[in-house]
Amino acid sequence: MPTGVFFRRVTRSRFTASIIIPYVQDTIECPGIVWPGADERMLDKLDLSKTTDEAKYEATLESLKERLGVLQRTLRDQKIPTVIVIEGWNAAGITMVVHEIVHALDPRGYTLHAIEKPTGEEKSHTFLWRFWLRTPPRGRIALFARSWYSRAISEEMQKHTWEKSLKSRAVQINNFEKKLTDDGTIILKFFLHISKEEQKQRLEERERNPLTAWLVTPSIWNIHRHYEDSLVLIDDFIQKTDTEIAPWIPIEATDRKYAILKVYSSIVKALEKKSEAAKENKARKVKAKEVVKPKKVTVKRHSHPEKVFTKDELQETLANLQIEMLELHYLLFKRKIPLMIVYEGWDAAGKGGNITRVTRFMNPLGYYVVPIAAPTPHEKEYHYLRRFIKHFPTGGDIAIFDRSWYGRVLVERVEKFCTEPEWQRAYGEINEMEEDFVYSSGGGIIKFWLEISKEEQLKRFQQRASDPMKIYKITEEDWRNREKWDTYDEAIDEMLARTSTDVAPWTVVESDDKWFARVKALRTVIATAQKLL
Repeated sequence: MPTGVFFRRVTRSRFTASIIIPYVQDTIECPGIVWPGADERMLDKLDLSKTTDEAKYEATLESLKERLGVLQRTLRDQKIPTVIVIEGWNAAGITMVVHEIVHALDPRGYTLHAIEKPTGEEKSHTFLWRFWLRTPPRGRIALFARSWYSRAISEEMQKHTWEKSLKSRAVQINNFEKKLTDDGTIILKFFLHISKEEQKQRLEERERNPLTAWLVTPSIWNIHRHYEDSLVLIDDFIQKTDTEIAPWIPIEATDRKYAILKVYSSIVKALEKKSEAAKENKARKVKAKEVVKPKKVTVKRHSHPEKVFTKDELQETLANLQIEMLELHYLLFKRKIPLMIVYEGWDAAGKGGNITRVTRFMNPLGYYVVPIAAPTPHEKEYHYLRRFIKHFPTGGDIAIFDRSWYGRVLVERVEKFCTEPEWQRAYGEINEMEEDFVYSSGGGIIKFWLEISKEEQLKRFQQRASDPMKIYKITEEDWRNREKWDTYDEAIDEMLARTSTDVAPWTVVESDDKWFARVKALRTVIATAQKLL
């Protein structure tokens, strides 16, 4: 478990027990916890007396290191990303195991992440944000000495509703890992388990050594004293996140050499299996018929507003709304509420002009615009969502996306830049990502689809082509996309129907009239901001 933690009192059966609570020194009663039975616990089933002799250790370890080095190069050539998570008790040997693993690896092909308390910037983002940024590109290994698991327990246990919060966090973690494995990532998770007596002995050994005494803090001893209750919590969380695609491998870590060999052999076995499957084209690939897509909802699209207004009326209304938005923007910033505004729409629908009018009076230090183009070669090496998640706003900021992750189910679908199973599963992945942002950050998401008619688009294309000041806005690609209008139209309908959710609904903006579109968009932003406030 992470260092620097304290305990909060909770009710267990007929007596009061203590559970690990990080960086919290208050005492709060938390009744009504459901504890798993001892016969159901994964860690209790381990035989902690297992050992290995020195001769076997030396001979076996050398062979495993050679095989792991070969596998690293093979996975690099096969462009398969790998995540290795090492978790465990304080003094269980996490550093020792990591030290041995990296000895077998080419340092140019792996990255080691030692996860500690989040930085100020990381705290201002959603829980999984910093781990998304640490996911490996294709062909590389990311090794985590502690991970999202330690952080989930440490950060969520600070909340009064910690039991419910941890269950929610387990769902988020499982969804996160599924996204990675669906994209081809191998995830290996190890928990190093030792007894309370063994932990005490190791902590005392550290205290006697002047070089390591500083590692043993009062809070670590506090955790040790409540080992039994911590064990229940940890085991329950492990079971909730033990999945077929990313199973836990518990390690009997009393004998350090035995633990190292078991971790090594498990890594080699799993990577060999994945590598062989890739060679035979049997790597885990989700088929289109296996993808469970979200249910459709009805989202109507119109390019003309129902009521006609004059340009003067709309401009006057817009000016008043812009002043109101300025005030709301300051309140959002003051209360540290993040907001994302997503713009999608037909080419020439007016996204740029709309963004300009929405932000006209807003403080430029409190918002930013993210223009999305085709992914770079570097970005293609990662999960497609990563390049968007890294731009998500912190508390109080407004992030405006000029096009977004919906390119996966629009241009990438239509132009066949991704496979059918990939864009079909993207609906659910996107919904989960947006829901995670809203619930984790306390912020909001506004999604605009700017709808124009095919005739209006042609008119605007021709105006751009004949205007020297606007000709840069029209490209050959725009004309090619127009030829696929019906195909895009079908993709748009399904996108809106499958990704308009209670958490992040779509707002269709009738954009044949640019000024009406600007007013409607700003009114929607204001209404959402007021609701968040």
